[in-house]
Amino acid sequence: MNLARSMWAGMALAVAAGCADDAAQVANAQDALGPGQVATVDGKRIPESVFRFYTLNAARRNADDLSPEERQRLIDDLVYLLVLANEAESRGIPSERAMAAELELSRWQTLARAMTVRYREENPATEAEIRALYEENLPRLAATQYKTRHILVETEELAAGLIDELDAGGDFATLANEHSKDGDGTSGGDLGWLTAESMGEPLAAAIRTLAAGAYSQAPVQTEYGWHVILLEETRDQAAPELESLRAELTAAVERRKLDGYLNQLREAAEVTTSVD
Repeated sequence: MNLARSMWAGMALAVAAGCADDAAQVANAQDALGPGQVATVDGKRIPESVFRFYTLNAARRNADDLSPEERQRLIDDLVYLLVLANEAESRGIPSERAMAAELELSRWQTLARAMTVRYREENPATEAEIRALYEENLPRLAATQYKTRHILVETEELAAGLIDELDAGGDFATLANEHSKDGDGTSGGDLGWLTAESMGEPLAAAIRTLAAGAYSQAPVQTEYGWHVILLEETRDQAAPELESLRAELTAAVERRKLDGYLNQLREAAEVTTSVD
């Protein structure tokens, strides 16, 4: 095989690997594959339907749009692919335990993907479902934002000492520049505008207790160390319009419906498990 053919055969193998199927099942599915063919290899045909599917995946083209040269090149890919597959079968490779397991798993995965696509096509997200999910998430989408600063140090004692300095009239930004161990210290500990959700607990819990202009009266511990927190001001974050979130909401509704469908199938199935 020359270099060009080797490259095309390698591409054919790479594309086919994701769609591998049990050879015996393919042989029993001739009616589904249709009567047309583009070539035969040792009496085994390459169906037109397989060629068209391969063309869409390998060349991202419709088979009817190919030039004669392109069509022949893609047919050659499948010929090389089938030559190798035939050789594997003649050596009994599909009967080897690991290969048989790989082929069966690939078949399950291919069918599961097909069923997922089919279910989503038959059960698209409705306008009512999209709007209901939007309304469900409105409290989070319209969350209060907090403009904050912090000083992060290693120990509770250091944090408590900084609170004492603030009580004595110390400047928060100056103390942050002098003592904070993270990069925010060089900007006076400025964290910008955050929602409680984005900052996480226990910082969010501490922030909610503060009035604008106040700092925490006790050190707040997180996985990063001990914090002294200043709340500068708050503002209400307006919820984005539904249309700006339509794609995300639609995908979320579809995932939720698919999860429900999977659970229904799982509950309806008679499942027994064994442990060696």
